Amino acid sequence: MKIRGYVTLSIVILSVVLCLFIVGCSPTEGNESENNGPIKIAFNNQWPGYDQIYIAQEKGFFEKNGVEVELISTNDGVKTAEIYRNEEADGLFHVYTDIIFLNSEGIPTKIVYVDDYSDTADVIVGKKEFKTIADLKDKKIGIQSVNTFSHLFVLSLLENEGVKEGEIEFKQVLAQDVLKELEAGTIVAGHTWEPTTSLAVEKGYKILGKAGDIPGIITDVLAFNAKIIEERPEDVQAVVKSILEAKEYLETNKEESLEIMVRSTGLSKEAIEEGINGVYVPNLEENIAAMKDTEKTTSLYTSGRRISDFYTSRGQLSEIPKLDEIIEPKFVNNIELQD
Repeated sequence: MKIRGYVTLSIVILSVVLCLFIVGCSPTEGNESENNGPIKIAFNNQWPGYDQIYIAQEKGFFEKNGVEVELISTNDGVKTAEIYRNEEADGLFHVYTDIIFLNSEGIPTKIVYVDDYSDTADVIVGKKEFKTIADLKDKKIGIQSVNTFSHLFVLSLLENEGVKEGEIEFKQVLAQDVLKELEAGTIVAGHTWEPTTSLAVEKGYKILGKAGDIPGIITDVLAFNAKIIEERPEDVQAVVKSILEAKEYLETNKEESLEIMVRSTGLSKEAIEEGINGVYVPNLEENIAAMKDTEKTTSLYTSGRRISDFYTSRGQLSEIPKLDEIIEPKFVNNIELQD
């Protein structure tokens, strides 16, 4: 009995030591929550270009690649950026211009993927009596907000036609409200996209300018907070890979993919198709090229310099940003290496 008691006591002590060792070597509950919780991505689900993320979620690409993703959808880009600013999301789909502004605000944010280049997706629609952009001189035009990609887009098209910034009055109007404001007479033209573009044209308004008139002027990207990239690179890698797989699925299984996006967003099939058809979607190789410093208009460096010069000349950026600190090519490069 005495020997048995010693053996029993030894087993108990050994068990306790092993438990302490396991607990000591395992992550704490707090760290596990911090490092292994879902990656949160904010996006404007009214823009069809971002909605392939629903395909990645529903078809299980995120799960297959070992990452849990929480989708935070909004109905406008301004709200998306606010969610990200408030640290309620780890990453976001947004326009390149606003990513530059986020960094200028002291929010280190890195682009990991180029989603699309706008062509006919972003337009200025106006009253049918106007023939060109130049006819908007001394008129009131709707833009998403001051200092946004929308502001840059409209001003760039106007300046190409010889209209100076001081010769235009701007009003903050969300893309989905442009038709309403046109009908009310509070603006004579405005920056918008689908489905508002088609609705406006049906009502007799006309397209006066489009993003494709200045290639690369509007680029949609996926970006993450620099801290998330540092702490969870494998999860970010899995997200990028999953988005690529979702886009491939859209190309090969279009009808099913459209059904997923219609069901998830509430947009019509026609609106989603028109939105997708209005952009150029780069493949993996083009993504890799976009993150190299070349003179091509599709290079993030070329468009980034254009954006930066535009806003610093107007005092809206205090200094030219270091684009190398904003563009992070390793995730698309890694996929090429893996393949």
